[in-house]
Amino acid sequence: MYKKIINILNTTTVRQSFITVVSTFLAAGLGAVFYLALARVMGPREYGIFSLILTLITLSVTVAELGMSQGIIKFAAKSLGGDKHLPYLKLALLTKIGVGIILGLVLWLFPKIIAVSLLHQPDVAPLLPLAGLSILGVLLFGYSISVFQGLQKFLLWGLFQTGANLIRLIFMGLSALFVRINSFWGLVLFASAPITGFFSSWFFLPRRTLQVSVSSNHIKQFWDFSKWTAAFTITSSIAARLDMFLTARFLDLSQTGIYALAAIMASFLPQLSSAIGAVTATKFASFSDHSHSQKYLRKALLFSVGVSLTVALTLIPTALVVIRFTGKDFSVSFAPFIILLLSLAIFTSLNPIRDSILYFYHRPQFFFWTGLAQALILIIAGGLLIPAFGIMGTAVSVLISHIFMALACIWQYQQLSKKA
Repeated sequence: MYKKIINILNTTTVRQSFITVVSTFLAAGLGAVFYLALARVMGPREYGIFSLILTLITLSVTVAELGMSQGIIKFAAKSLGGDKHLPYLKLALLTKIGVGIILGLVLWLFPKIIAVSLLHQPDVAPLLPLAGLSILGVLLFGYSISVFQGLQKFLLWGLFQTGANLIRLIFMGLSALFVRINSFWGLVLFASAPITGFFSSWFFLPRRTLQVSVSSNHIKQFWDFSKWTAAFTITSSIAARLDMFLTARFLDLSQTGIYALAAIMASFLPQLSSAIGAVTATKFASFSDHSHSQKYLRKALLFSVGVSLTVALTLIPTALVVIRFTGKDFSVSFAPFIILLLSLAIFTSLNPIRDSILYFYHRPQFFFWTGLAQALILIIAGGLLIPAFGIMGTAVSVLISHIFMALACIWQYQQLSKKA
């Protein structure tokens, strides 16, 4: 067993994962300082408004992505050392710009309708045009990060994510000298990081991307993969963000802000999942042999479970410090935080299984249907539990949905491996 662990630690995956995990924790730490500082200076209600808009931005970006980030990773990983991936990169970039502009116009033209009909919170309407700018910035920055990941440039992948969050924090410190930071200024600061990050990253992206031509065959291949990927990322993101929308639907903005803090404190684990997935996704995309994929999966699972449990246990005392820092108004966020932490520990631990199903077995449609089911479970559980138990009801609903998704992924992998 000892020799097996040593062999795992000496693999390229662990070395690359070390880079992505360290950079993710640096980025997440800087991001956490930003969000927690906002919670302290804003108070529960303003922070609730900011968090609700941020959830809308995140969900809109996922819809606007149309599965393109996964497509970039897949085609870039398949052509390492060559330039066959450049037409796909150009196609993704132009599509992201076009979709981002369209979404921005929708939020600029119809803010009151969206605030009242969709979010059930009229107070957020004045901030929706600014949310449109944030969506475009996040889409473009996500393009850069996906290219670095697909080309296995993990050092750049980590540096730009960390740097973007550092820039945001610096801008926040400078802004605090001149203005009182509220939900509006919080969104301005949020948007500054991805926009600055994208334009800075352009110097490190493949230079010939905009010069190559895109054929109908490139378009067909790209969207043949991305259509199901888009479908499942949209349903998965809806399922992942429904908790905030349901909380805002059944509770007031102050309760929404308190729950948002609990979610932020637990958010290190999803970011850890992204860090591990940055390596495992490209590995599974490059495998062509089932036996190699299985051996790699066992190593990756051992690594992801161990790291997830270690990080989850570390976050518990950290959360107590955070709650003390943000003030007594947020003290009730600790109990839902523990439930969310358990949910996300399950999610992060099984990251290699999900990547295997998606990138090696090419089954994005599985995640579409399970994502729909997960969202439905969350809506039903939330509708029953949130009115009765408040933000604890939201957290328990999230736990139930993650248990369902974990069982579904394990079952699907077993079925696929038997056929292989």
